[in-house]
Amino acid sequence: MIGRNELCPCGSGKKYKKCCLQKNQLIEFTRNKILYAKGLYKNMENKIYEYSKTSSFYNDREECKKKFHISQEGNSTIDKLYNTYFIYDYKNHKGNTITKMFIDDNKLTLSKNQRNLLSSMLKANIGIFKIENIGITKSIIRDYFNDNKIVVEDVDAFKNLKVGESIIGRTVNVQGMNILVDECIKVSDKNLKIIIDNIMQLYKSNSQKVKSIKEFVIYNSELIYKFGQQILLNDKSYIADPLNTQVKNEIETKDNNNSDTNIYDALRNNMEEKYLQKGLDLWKEFIKSNKSIKGSENGWAAAIEYYIKKNAGEIITQAQVSEKYEISPRTLGKRYKELRAS
Repeated sequence: MIGRNELCPCGSGKKYKKCCLQKNQLIEFTRNKILYAKGLYKNMENKIYEYSKTSSFYNDREECKKKFHISQEGNSTIDKLYNTYFIYDYKNHKGNTITKMFIDDNKLTLSKNQRNLLSSMLKANIGIFKIENIGITKSIIRDYFNDNKIVVEDVDAFKNLKVGESIIGRTVNVQGMNILVDECIKVSDKNLKIIIDNIMQLYKSNSQKVKSIKEFVIYNSELIYKFGQQILLNDKSYIADPLNTQVKNEIETKDNNNSDTNIYDALRNNMEEKYLQKGLDLWKEFIKSNKSIKGSENGWAAAIEYYIKKNAGEIITQAQVSEKYEISPRTLGKRYKELRAS
């Protein structure tokens, strides 16, 4: 423990209290916050993992292994990636993920904080990111496919990485903080070009079936997992060849019925219990008189919540609700007008 009046170990010649004390206190405070957030995440993930080990998911596990693995060879990191893919990304024949089924089976016993955490876990996707800034307590990464920038509050996540380098990773928002979960895989420039070119080529050959590259990557996340495995099995050096991966002929698209289900899910995962039934009823009435509905599920769910709370006399802004559902206030405003017009 360094005394406040001792010389700062950084070599500046100043007293510790006049030099690095406040910075180190901030780092330690942030580290403790992140450790707490990661503890909450890990505790919930363990519950989902135990849920996934029941015999009812045996066939799903076997099917998932065939879809995920590129080799019989493996290691502990690949095993962790497989578990992540199985509980968050793999979809059964009904189009449901393990996490989604866990929420449905436990919705009566989940607290509001648990529901919020699970909602964030559902929204999280594996991605390929460029490290744009590494700060003392906050760093910035940018998604190569949708160009979104994410502020990551993790003081230790980038200690062996540099600005300009690329990683495969997954971020989850826990209590307002974006944290990196699971294994971060460093991607060389050579590997990055192969991955980007390969995925873009697959996207272009299927672009009539999906709205955007973002949607394509989400629905075919196994592509990124497989590239990650190639890097790990080649001692993190290089990918010998592009993946010989054929994207399934019919990429999952959201028809109106599926969108309805997703909107109900978004409401259940985000709205307070006292407003939830009114929100569900409002949507049910709306779709009866509107057969052709366009727009994202979160945009409609946010508009419904805003509509219900506004009618209940609650003081709330469109900006507050849109941030909760990770959409723009403009999108919420458009959907709100449509609800009111009906």
